[in-house]
Parts: sequence; C-alpha cells; structure tokens
Amino acid sequence: MNDSEAEGTFSEAFDRCAPSVLRFAQRRLEDRDAAWDVVNETFTTAWRHWDQRPADGELLPWLYAIARNAVRDELRSAGRRSRLAARLSAASQTRHAADSADGVVLGQSVGEAFARLSATDREVLRLVAWEGLGDARSVGVALGLSAGAARVRIHRARNRLRGLIAEGGLNQPPETADPRARICVRSHVWEA
Repeated sequence: MNDSEAEGTFSEAFDRCAPSVLRFAQRRLEDRDAAWDVVNETFTTAWRHWDQRPADGELLPWLYAIARNAVRDELRSAGRRSRLAARLSAASQTRHAADSADGVVLGQSVGEAFARLSATDREVLRLVAWEGLGDARSVGVALGLSAGAARVRIHRARNRLRGLIAEGGLNQPPETADPRARICVRSHVWEA
C-alpha cells in the first residue's frame, strides 16, 4: 500500500471510528477536553502502527485498546496534577509562617552537595527526583541499563548524596520553610 492509499484508509477510519472512540473516552473521563486528547493520542498511535492494523472488522476494538491505554495515561496524569495542586496549596498556606532563610540554607546545602556528585550520580538522581521516574525499570530504560543495575546506581547515588550532605552538617532531614523542598529531599534522598 502506498502513502496516499494509507492516508485514504486512515482518513476513512478516522471519520468512521473517531465518534465511537470519543464516546469511549468521555464515559471514562470527566473532562471533554481530556477525552479529545485521548482521541488525538489514539489516532496518532494508530497512524504510527497503521501498517500493523487488523482487518476492518477488528479495527474498532484495536482502536479501543489503544484508547484504553491513552485513558489510563490521562487518568494517571490527572492524578499527578491533582496531587501537585494539593501540595502547592499546602505549601502556600504554610509558607508565610516559616522562616524563609531555612529554605535558602537547605537549598544551598543540598545544591552544593549535589554539585559535588559525579555526572553519573547527578543524572540518576535527576531522573528520579526531577523527571519523576519512580521505578528502577524506568530509570534503566532511560539509561540503557537493566532494572537491577539501575536500582544499584540509584541506591549508590542516594548514599553518596547523603554522605555529602552529612559532611555539610545536615545529618537529619531538615524542617524547612519550603514544604516542596522537604518532600523532595525526604522522598528522594533520605528514604531509600
């Protein structure tokens, strides 16, 4: 099949199936815009794998499988956004009562310890703390390592950072004016 034929069959499939995929997404999501995002993601993924699509009778179930994954991803993203909004709200409510100098001192101390790590350790910790890769398998994929090797690198990088922070006099997880910094430091440094 040449490109123009593929585009034609894809266009026909979109016209025929997009309303069904939209209804599928709307029944699972509260936000209409999010449902449209699922439709877009579904057909983008379908286009990438268009040469592997099933026969016409199985096309809609195939699109539903893709849409189900997109809905799952959208729900996961919505949950992350909700948790972030809650943390930011809590941070803004408590921020005015704490001494902001504590947060500055903590940030400088952790920043200095972080800068003293090797480039490899910094990258591992960035993937975990900043990019949100919470499991060793994901970190391993990002670094081209097995999950076991990634787990060891994460563990060693955290231990090295703990040691450098301890050298700077911050042996315990500090209470800081910035709860977001405290959450980041506790979940990604002190809790191995």
